[in-house]
Amino acid sequence: MPTASATAFRPRWRAFAFIGIEAGWWLVGLFYACAVLAVAPFLLFGIGWYAVPTLVEWLDSLANGGRTRAAGFARTRAPEHQPPVHRDLTFRDRMALVTTPEFQRNATWLLAHLFLMPIIVALGIGLPLVAINSSLAIVYWWAAPLDDPAIAMFPITSWPLALASLAIGIVAGVLGWVILPGLGRRTASSTLSLLWPDRVPEMEQRIESLSRSRAAALDAHASELRRIERELHDGAQNRLVGVVMMIGLAQRTMTDDPETAAAHLERAQAAASDALTGLREMVHDIYPPILDEQGLAGAASTLTSRMSVPTSLDVAELRRAPAAVESAAYFVLAEALTNAAKYAEASHVAVTLSTQSGSPEDILVVRVHDDGRGGAIVGGTGSGLAGVARRAESLGGTLTMSSPVGGPTEMKVELPCGF
Repeated sequence: MPTASATAFRPRWRAFAFIGIEAGWWLVGLFYACAVLAVAPFLLFGIGWYAVPTLVEWLDSLANGGRTRAAGFARTRAPEHQPPVHRDLTFRDRMALVTTPEFQRNATWLLAHLFLMPIIVALGIGLPLVAINSSLAIVYWWAAPLDDPAIAMFPITSWPLALASLAIGIVAGVLGWVILPGLGRRTASSTLSLLWPDRVPEMEQRIESLSRSRAAALDAHASELRRIERELHDGAQNRLVGVVMMIGLAQRTMTDDPETAAAHLERAQAAASDALTGLREMVHDIYPPILDEQGLAGAASTLTSRMSVPTSLDVAELRRAPAAVESAAYFVLAEALTNAAKYAEASHVAVTLSTQSGSPEDILVVRVHDDGRGGAIVGGTGSGLAGVARRAESLGGTLTMSSPVGGPTEMKVELPCGF
């Protein structure tokens, strides 16, 4: 069990080490500032803009390092960072790099770091060093020759000056002991507040995406209800009406013409069987029972095995997902395979189902590749891809299609699995 002194010393040592590390990175930031000043005059002649992407990436790397160190000291989670990749940029693109919110946020942090870090180092590291040097001077000042006296805050040539140096050391030590933890925390929190991404645009995009997903879900739900109503009205209902009519005819002729009545009952039985088959198909279209029995992998295997075109299936990286997501993936795959069989004129179809780990949620990916004639268009007549897009969007997912004329065609659907 740690002692009280160890408990009090640990946060101060962490703050001292954190400020010391930041002092080293201050020198790196100073070198970067010198590089920017060296390039700045050439911006007027245009040639300097070719160095801007590199300078922007360096600044992004510096800022990300500062953010990671500050989050580590504060024992908090650093925001996820995707380093920018600047390739094949036009002159206008290079000029736009210095107007992005991220660049402005990083540049503000660097300027604050360059100007304030010397003060922080003087307080956080200077005070402890002054305390040690000034306090110890009383021990050895008398051994120094008169022409080369011991120096703390001032040359020490007498006991009164040595005692004054000791008093200064004690004051500096007490002051450093008091302010060091807070100084480290304030430095880390300031870094995080300057470098933490602005969440407002992110939240606005998220709200817009959720609004689109909600609208797509409502449209998909309404379309599904209309389809079920049509199938009930045009299918099972008509067959059941026929069953009732034929049973009625059988009742009327049962006494006078038993053979005719038996024929009506046979037709009624056949119509009832057809109605039952239709109801089973409709229920299957709502949620295939095979998903409950075998999961998405088994259901996908059944779909691919029925293909008239040779089809391979890879589910090695697939994990179970919520029922709604697996149902959507099943119908997406069924529609994609139907398109490939009817329109692609392919000789081989490759299906890959996988689960990609992500933050904040996993993604179920459905990828269908065929070597057919290509030319598939989302929303094209009779393709059914618009329905796939709506089904994916209703769950917050995306549809990506690559189908140049002449092929090959690859459809990729990403479905979030939820938190």
